[in-house]
Amino acid sequence: MSALTMMNMSMHEEAMIPKLAIQAFRNAFEQACASSEVVYTEQHKLVKHLPDGEKVFLKDTGHAYQSIQPQQRQVMKRRKKQETAI
Repeated sequence: MSALTMMNMSMHEEAMIPKLAIQAFRNAFEQACASSEVVYTEQHKLVKHLPDGEKVFLKDTGHAYQSIQPQQRQVMKRRKKQETAI
């Protein structure tokens, strides 16, 4: 069983974690593409990337995505109080 230890990090180091994770994923993806066939989506198309660098488009996946139209938020306004004449 492994024990987790708390690591003290500066704000700068903590801010770098997402960037380092993206960089690590990118490097792993490039290594996978160089060594074997990789299938992924790119611009709404299913792509097979071969080790020699060739890309084969397998299928159009554009129909699987739904475009969402932004809706305007309704602004609530207070009604002005009507003064009654007595």
